[in-house]
Parts: sequence; C-alpha cells; structure tokens
Amino acid sequence: DADVLCGRGGTAQKHVGNKTYRTLVNLNKQLYASCRTTEKIKISRSIVAAIREQKGRFLEKDPNTGLFYDITDKKAVEKTSQALREGQPKLKQKLAKNVDAPKTDK
Repeated sequence: DADVLCGRGGTAQKHVGNKTYRTLVNLNKQLYASCRTTEKIKISRSIVAAIREQKGRFLEKDPNTGLFYDITDKKAVEKTSQALREGQPKLKQKLAKNVDAPKTDK
C-alpha cells in the first residue's frame, strides 16, 4: 500500500507507505539541509509527487468521523518540509565538520 498515514503512533510508523515515505525523506535530508529555500520546496514537492505517482495518498484521520481523507498537495508538501527539517541542527553541524575537516591524500 503506497498511502502515507499522517499522524503519530504505531499504526502510522509501521505502515508500508510510511516506511517508503520516510526512506525518501531520509535520502533527501542532507541535500535539503545544504540548499537554498527555493530548492527546498522543490525537494518537498518531488517527494510528494513520487508518492502520488505510485498511486499513494496522504491520509489524515477526521477526528469527528474517524474516517481517513486525502489531504491537499499543499498540506502534504508542508508536512514533507517539516519531516525534512527534523534533525537539521545536528545534520548541519555534521556537514560543517565535513567541510572544515582537513583533506588527506592517501
């Protein structure tokens, strides 16, 4: 199932579509951390598009009915941008250390 379940908890974390989504997010975090704002939105959009191309939906549970509904692409991109920002301070520190590290020729 290619759907991404929005929200926290075990159900969302274990869902196959969420695992695929997290993999895409993790593969793009370093690039996201190192590029300009205009490029960041393109990365988020490309992840949403990749899920949609696999017939995946971004589903959120309606608190009143308990039913899932497909959120808009705009909201999916916002959620993806948030996921890409998670852990950014540590990642940026790591990237800075790699840039500052002396180069050795072996």
